[in-house]
Amino acid sequence: MSTMISIDWDFFIPHGMYEREIYLPAVKDTLHGSLVFDWQMSESRSADFERALWEIRAANFKTWGLDIEEMTRPPLSNQDFMTELSIKLNDAVVPAWKADSHAWGSIIARDYAKVYGPLSVVNFDAHHDLGYRNTGLPVLDAENGNVHCDDWAWMALEKGWISDYTVVYPDWLGKVEWEGVKRPWLKRFSKRVHIQTWSEWVMTSTELDDPEVGFICRSSSWTPPWLDGEFENLCDEWGYVECLDCNMGTANTDYNVCEKREWDWADVDSQIEARNAMIKRLEEIQNQA
Repeated sequence: MSTMISIDWDFFIPHGMYEREIYLPAVKDTLHGSLVFDWQMSESRSADFERALWEIRAANFKTWGLDIEEMTRPPLSNQDFMTELSIKLNDAVVPAWKADSHAWGSIIARDYAKVYGPLSVVNFDAHHDLGYRNTGLPVLDAENGNVHCDDWAWMALEKGWISDYTVVYPDWLGKVEWEGVKRPWLKRFSKRVHIQTWSEWVMTSTELDDPEVGFICRSSSWTPPWLDGEFENLCDEWGYVECLDCNMGTANTDYNVCEKREWDWADVDSQIEARNAMIKRLEEIQNQA
């Protein structure tokens, strides 16, 4: 069976959404991780809105006394990742595509399955991408573009483009996203979906059969813009990577993955200054009342 390797850049970037308590030094208190890392995402948002959100997040961390750059620093280097992957590929040279949205994964699976038959997919990701709906099922229609970053793999399973699907979660996350959740829409695929952590995959998996294609996505709604350069380094470590956003046009997001997002840490400082000035003014008004 031919293999497709899929890599989401958010696999590398840690977050603390599932932590019960994160200590905030500046306020000497704690918050649940889901409130500190409030990284709700939507690929339909504009690039300007996304940038504003990342500036707000960075400003919040700094106000709380947290170092967002350090807390989101990838614990697994691109080089170490590619070394382990190359071992499983037996040093095969595999062509790859890149794009901003992981929804492209379904389209690649569709096109390669037409040539090689149903694929075995190994997806390195901080999300399983098998759908997150508790009630009702969305229309599965990749042919007309109705595919999203969070359900592309489920769609490809439903269509028969993927026969065997392995999610490899990063060690910093573990399987917390997967465990303890019922997914009735996946019941008939239970023997074809496999869940591993990075360490488990490195230690137990064998060489990948007939690797035909790789796909690397940036997932800009999930990944900080100040790490875009490291994403480019990952693509360079892979070798030959063509851009779907350039060749086919952007899909689902405002971003061309070949272009780094605008980012200036001075804008974060300016936002904090504006906040402080607003708070000061409100306090003055209250004191005058």
